[in-house]
Amino acid sequence: MKRLLILLVCSLLLSGCWDEKHYKDVTNVSLFGVEGQPGKIKAQFAFPIFEDGSISYTTITGSGATVLDAKNDTNTTEGLDIAELQVLLITEESAKSDLYKYIDALYRAPRNRLSAHLAIVEGELAPYFEQHENLGNDISMYYSELIDTAVRYTLVPKVDIQQVCRLLFEKDISLALPYIKIGKESGIPEIAGTALFNKREYTGENLDKEESVLFNLLRNKQGKYTRLSYMWKSGKAESPLTVEVIRINKDWEISDNKIDATYELKISVEEFPHDSLDEKKTIKEVEDFLSKELTKDFTKVIKKLQAANSDAIGFGRPVRAFHPALWEKGDWNDTFSELPISVKVKTEILRTGILN
Repeated sequence: MKRLLILLVCSLLLSGCWDEKHYKDVTNVSLFGVEGQPGKIKAQFAFPIFEDGSISYTTITGSGATVLDAKNDTNTTEGLDIAELQVLLITEESAKSDLYKYIDALYRAPRNRLSAHLAIVEGELAPYFEQHENLGNDISMYYSELIDTAVRYTLVPKVDIQQVCRLLFEKDISLALPYIKIGKESGIPEIAGTALFNKREYTGENLDKEESVLFNLLRNKQGKYTRLSYMWKSGKAESPLTVEVIRINKDWEISDNKIDATYELKISVEEFPHDSLDEKKTIKEVEDFLSKELTKDFTKVIKKLQAANSDAIGFGRPVRAFHPALWEKGDWNDTFSELPISVKVKTEILRTGILN
């Protein structure tokens, strides 16, 4: 009897699954895209269908004043559910007018998956939802793995939908997102670099893939692999040179009117047919060459960010915290765009490969 009473009391403490939805009642969307402007939005949704014991993906389009209105406009026998979303694509033209207006609904429902990817795409939305034999059956998985691989190789910043919301409202750092376009030769979506934002709007400016790698190094945010390639020259000798960045240390000296940024890169030589890396003279020549080239290339990336009024590196963070005189000069992105920033890079070869 005592056990029965305990079970009854415990049962009263149990709650049901407040967020439970049966799969038979909804269609789970894993990929959707948005184009147009608020008030006249067009959205495309991709979801799996089961036929004859196999899984394939289909897409459907809806239009409306808002993203949810466009979702409700779709003609499906089951309601579309974005709680299992993996990737959201937004066209560059749409992103130029306050990105948050397109993603607000994602943060309103606690069931929504905020670890999904968000990317900006070039041109119209339709080509990114077309079936292609090289994309496989699961088109959403293709985009998810495409972005994950780019993050792993330091080609794009690692940022999910939850982090996007925070960065959109920050005053001391700008948002940067993966930029995707249709490859001219392959005809399929490819990572093209990084899209730059000023506050909540896409600037229309992008970093290409090489610049994106350098941008992530400037942020000291490496993926698992970070490779850089140059044509090394010394006198009449020249040779392809590919290095892997093992680690990077940065030091920013900030005053009220300038920033001096110093970076130390520890590297491993992955490719160098000229060889002779067992000689200290050659090692010093390669280190000096890379230091010079990286200083020049880092500076170009910073200049490009300043031209776009986009402090995606995050110089504003320490400025806001420790340099009020500089911070209070006005809007930080405007201050950043005109601020003298000098860069100095020093490289050190730690590994030369088993040949040396």
